[in-house]
Amino acid sequence: MFASSFFRYLACFIAVVSAVVYAGPLKHHSKTHYIELNITRELIDPDCSGTATPKLLVNGQFAGPTIAVTTGDHVKMLVRNFANGGLSGDITIHCHGIRQLGSPAADGVPFLSQDPIKPQQSYLHEFQVIDQAGTYFYHAHVGLHSETVFGAFIVYESEKADPEAEYRKSHKKPFSLFDDDNDDCKELVAGPYHYDDERTIIISEWWNQTAEDLGDYTLGTNFTDIPEAPSVLINGRTVYEPEINAYGPGCQGYSVISVDPEKTYRIRIIGANDYRTIYLAIGDHALTIIEVDGTLVQPYTVPYLEIAPGQRFSILLEPCNREGDYAISTIRRWIEPEFDPSSNGLAVLRYTRDVHGQDKGKEVTTFSIPDNLFDFPGDVPFWYWPDIAPIDTSTSYALAAQEASRTITLRASSIDLPTGEVRWYVNNITFIDPNRTILASIFDGERPIPQPDETGYDATLNTYPLKYMEVVDIVLQTTRDYDEPCRMHPWHMHGYSFVEIAFGPGRYQHKKHGSWRNVPNPFLRDVVSVYPIDDPEIVASTEPDELVDCGWTKIRIVADNPGVFPVHCHNNFHMIMGMMAVIEVAPEILAETS
Repeated sequence: MFASSFFRYLACFIAVVSAVVYAGPLKHHSKTHYIELNITRELIDPDCSGTATPKLLVNGQFAGPTIAVTTGDHVKMLVRNFANGGLSGDITIHCHGIRQLGSPAADGVPFLSQDPIKPQQSYLHEFQVIDQAGTYFYHAHVGLHSETVFGAFIVYESEKADPEAEYRKSHKKPFSLFDDDNDDCKELVAGPYHYDDERTIIISEWWNQTAEDLGDYTLGTNFTDIPEAPSVLINGRTVYEPEINAYGPGCQGYSVISVDPEKTYRIRIIGANDYRTIYLAIGDHALTIIEVDGTLVQPYTVPYLEIAPGQRFSILLEPCNREGDYAISTIRRWIEPEFDPSSNGLAVLRYTRDVHGQDKGKEVTTFSIPDNLFDFPGDVPFWYWPDIAPIDTSTSYALAAQEASRTITLRASSIDLPTGEVRWYVNNITFIDPNRTILASIFDGERPIPQPDETGYDATLNTYPLKYMEVVDIVLQTTRDYDEPCRMHPWHMHGYSFVEIAFGPGRYQHKKHGSWRNVPNPFLRDVVSVYPIDDPEIVASTEPDELVDCGWTKIRIVADNPGVFPVHCHNNFHMIMGMMAVIEVAPEILAETS
């Protein structure tokens, strides 16, 4: 026993010394990954409600298969649309958070970067993952099909961060004193973090209507409110009403995330939720955040996570003396007062010995949840965001310190139309699909030269044109009706990671707020929440028939990625209702390279 421990510690010591001696980055020979995502329509009942609904799935799986690459790798992703059943079934796939540097045609947005993929058609995405690593995901970007068409997209910093690569490598080596399945060395490395293995948790919401019916209602004349999802799913599962519903045939119960208490885990958490912001916690556990939206951050411990639609985190689970089951629980937050915030989104974190060989694609199932549920607080404006800081400050702090050439304000408002329909407008314009895919018209040389007005908008092109390498600030402004509550909006930008540099209540006023820099630790991200905070002075100066400005945030980008990219609310109901603007970056460069 002593000899075995001695050799394990000796192996760890040698590994540490080797890492110190070799200070340079490991060279990665890029690979090309060939991926097929086949879209079909299937009857599924993921919350065991007894109601099976036809939904689009990826490769027959829910959630879809995980895509895993290493930074620098090339991806050829073929999306085939086999959807049928008499419904529309158009589809595109967007790799959320992947910047698509030099590959704007792979961004997966209908009528911006590609035509929708119709049933029995296909589309090939070709791109290289450049200067990115972390937790991402792919999802549908047509209608509300993102409810079921999604899956994890993991980009490893190097092969030292890829558990499958490390597993294969360790099993190809000849026998050595240093090879031991119970080795205490942390095999996986991401920045300063070392861990033994990783797990993935995907949060989503489930409605019992088809995505087409739900979309028709949302855009129709009988719309009143976005319907609350009957269930919140964790890795595609939950139980709708366990105290009422008998478990029907095929019910998979709750997801179980199995871990070994003697090992360290990176747990990746993906917000594939379409509507509500979700708080998530693990009973009797503090959560140490190490990554947000693909950026490694300094370790910061919180009691719970705030997961806005499209948000991603990694947390580090350290070795412990625990055993048994702990509840993973959720609650809906930033919800209107008349709605119930409770959630049936539950799963189990299970401590069990020797899970080294577990097939993580086949999770264990349980039909019971431990009673160590977390007691969530109410809505907490700005959560812990001001305290989260990046490990590498060079890029984000330099961007935050630059001077922007101009500021574009995107003011979102909800308008009731005379027809009875409700639409979201950005600067009094609701987004409508163009007659022809914009990128195609640029490549064909048919796109007019941009001529933006003083607000930055080109009414002919219906976009906000940006010059190449221009530093631009974008203010995301929230409004409400005078007698209605303000809503929180999670905004997502395609093609770019940005830094948040300022936020405030009420209305953004450039003379007053233009120099504000109240974000202490700006870091690169692609989702930011605009919190609903009223300014009493603004409210007092607003007439009852006017909209009240009730919160804003300012983000900054450098326009280094030519393409046509949306900036939209990732509450996908709001997006399809028009809450989206489009930036058109350096179309002259795109035309030259087509």
